[in-house]
Amino acid sequence: MNKYYKEVLKYAKDIVSGKKNANKYRKKACQRFLSDLKNPKYEFKTKDADFCIDIIESTFCHFQGETIEGIPLQGEPFLLTDYHKFIIYNLLGFYHKKTIKRRFKEAFIFIPRKNIKTSFAGALAWSLGLLNRRSGSKIYITSAALTQSLESWNFIKWNINHMGEGDNFRIIDNNNEHSITGDLGDGSIFIRALAANPDAQDSLNCNAAIADEIHAYKSPKQYNIIKEAMKAYTNKLMIGITTAGDNMNSFCYKRLQYCKKVLDGTIKDEQYFIFICEADTNENGEIDYTNPKTHEQANPAYNISIRPDEILNDSLQAQNDPQQRKDFFAKSLNVYTTAMKAYFDIDEFRRSDGK
Repeated sequence: MNKYYKEVLKYAKDIVSGKKNANKYRKKACQRFLSDLKNPKYEFKTKDADFCIDIIESTFCHFQGETIEGIPLQGEPFLLTDYHKFIIYNLLGFYHKKTIKRRFKEAFIFIPRKNIKTSFAGALAWSLGLLNRRSGSKIYITSAALTQSLESWNFIKWNINHMGEGDNFRIIDNNNEHSITGDLGDGSIFIRALAANPDAQDSLNCNAAIADEIHAYKSPKQYNIIKEAMKAYTNKLMIGITTAGDNMNSFCYKRLQYCKKVLDGTIKDEQYFIFICEADTNENGEIDYTNPKTHEQANPAYNISIRPDEILNDSLQAQNDPQQRKDFFAKSLNVYTTAMKAYFDIDEFRRSDGK
């Protein structure tokens, strides 16, 4: 019990105090966690979170990649970062007092690319499936394109075979279906990769889902039809995980603004967990985008999977070659580029005193 509690608590306190460099909304997420620990409406239990972290770190290995020093990672244990553990502790730790009902039913995880996001999504899906096996666990991994869903699903499939457990699961991997089914004795697990097709999924039923790269979703229905599929479960969990895009009219951008209002305290949504990592803008809507401190602020896996020298070099390219700038802001700093500085800012107009 409480196996990783001190580590997670230290992470939250270091972010809030400024000891660990982070953006404004990551600080607010950590402050929310610290405040919720004292909230009499909730009980905090670490058993399920500890289970999921232990399952991931003891059964999963890296499928590909290298360490920051260039050492190959394939076959090495998949060890979670402090921010991964913080997310899992939030999602699975808070319960309504004197019940077995978890507080969080939905999550918005907004992080730049290459911060160990897709493999984490696969590992989390696996651990949630095992955790909820007694309920006949059904997990969907969805995205706008099936190829993106398969990134996480293939990570699970590879690890099952790497464990030598391939014969104990029914794995379907063809043009019609990509699914993993297992009878675990005291329950069952089913994990399927899907494209977020709102016209073909009205009969879906699951207790957890991970919607990956929701910035590419064309309509809210692609997200909501999966969310609607879990109404039969009490401890359901809908996780949206994404990087920024460039369409301010998109479902993802509007959801981002909603989530910021929740962390700001202007909207109350107690069942929604929110983790937003992005570069902060100054009062003029500008970003010091060649500053390593800004890079660290936006990237929770800075110096782990994000190489400081490479992101610095990319920022200098973005400075010297404007055509590179938009992608750098969206993918490396997680900022919607069209939202950085509006063409007409009413607040700036008011400050100008009519000059």
